[in-house]
Amino acid sequence: MAEPLLSFCTTNYNCAHVLKEHLESIYAIFDEDNFEYIVVDNKSQDRSYHILQDFAQNHRNMKVLSKKCTMGRGRQLAFLESTGKFIIVVDTDTLYFLIAREFVDMYLEQYPDLAVQAKLFGIFPREIWEGIGGRGDFNTGEDFEMWMKIWKIGKMKWYPLLMGTNVKEDSAKDSYDYLSTRYARFEKFTRFLRREFDTMRLRKYEKLDLVNVWKSNMVDFGLGRPDETYFGLRRSPPLLSLPRHFAKSILQILAG
Repeated sequence: MAEPLLSFCTTNYNCAHVLKEHLESIYAIFDEDNFEYIVVDNKSQDRSYHILQDFAQNHRNMKVLSKKCTMGRGRQLAFLESTGKFIIVVDTDTLYFLIAREFVDMYLEQYPDLAVQAKLFGIFPREIWEGIGGRGDFNTGEDFEMWMKIWKIGKMKWYPLLMGTNVKEDSAKDSYDYLSTRYARFEKFTRFLRREFDTMRLRKYEKLDLVNVWKSNMVDFGLGRPDETYFGLRRSPPLLSLPRHFAKSILQILAG
């Protein structure tokens, strides 16, 4: 296989319920001869790994790895296996729209020297990814941490338009992923603790006006009306409120 232009790099954990549909959504809108798809499965407890292996048998541009790791570490491992000039980050619990292909085509024409993050879909030149050291070992905020490193060197842009539909339950979206029904109760607790740890590691960004950061670096490809809201940073709770914060979260886990 010739060196691809695009490298889809992602991780997966217990997404068997949507995994085949996710893969089909990518392969339906992108030319298979022009991209590679690399996924690191985080030792899923469902049928995810078998689904990935079966799909890869019929698609020579797909590589499946298995490694117990954080989301950030997994995506970095996928990157290290990639060869494409541009790295695309997707989520395996998301079904992608045709507009994602239009976004990539217009990006390559207009901003190939910058990183551009749309909602649920980001594209990064290889040299930028390598230049800032790639994805950090985070399970929460790994995408945000990378965006900030790229923003600091003046190479990060945002396009607040949805590129797909995420099928995760509403109560477990964003930083509340630890409440997902994909996890057993004990794992929910360990993932909650990891979220708190990662949030503390990102505290240095709490003083930034993040709305101004993304709005002043927004691009518009004219593919739809951009959303007026995008990302922020979940702040660490004050020390005095930590007991109540932990108690509330534990009750949520026990109720799930």
